[in-house]
Amino acid sequence: MYRATDKISGDADMNIAGKGVLLLGVFVAIGIIVLNEGFSDTSQNGESLPVIQSAEETNEPSNTSEEENSVEEEEVAAEETTTGQSSTPVQSAPVSSSESVLHPPPEVRVLVANGTEISGAAGAIREVLISDQGYNGLPAVNAATEEVPDFSFVYYANGYELDARNVGLIIGVDSANVLPMPAALPVADLAEANVLILLGSDLYPPEE
Repeated sequence: MYRATDKISGDADMNIAGKGVLLLGVFVAIGIIVLNEGFSDTSQNGESLPVIQSAEETNEPSNTSEEENSVEEEEVAAEETTTGQSSTPVQSAPVSSSESVLHPPPEVRVLVANGTEISGAAGAIREVLISDQGYNGLPAVNAATEEVPDFSFVYYANGYELDARNVGLIIGVDSANVLPMPAALPVADLAEANVLILLGSDLYPPEE
């Protein structure tokens, strides 16, 4: 026989079962939402990492490129410096006759030319150089000048500058007047002299 209590009990059981299913559905929905959010965060983090890494990778080649450019510029500068140094010709200083050796007096042929109005002046100087100093004195001559020079000069051939300066000191000629042999000689014949003396009025003033 069907009783009212049985119906009430059955309804209660159905309500409880329905609520349980409903709660289970809620929990499942919550779980799905949580899982979706977790996957979403992981996906976002995963996607952001490559961006950062890509930025880092982008910066690294740039820095490397800058370093390589700097090294290349330094190498080019070094090459230009080396090239500039090697391309510049090294010019040795010309060897002047002042660097010639001082010859023994007997090997130095000295010619004395009298440019003054004093007779015998050249012979006197020649005698001093021969007797006192041992020079190879050539026969004295008269200068081929039209006027008496105001100053005396000592001229020298190539390689005999030191000898000429020594002769100038002996006879009292100013060192500024010790010069290379001129193209226009003050004598008619040099007679292969290594040193030529032209006497002027500073050593032998004209007689009054």
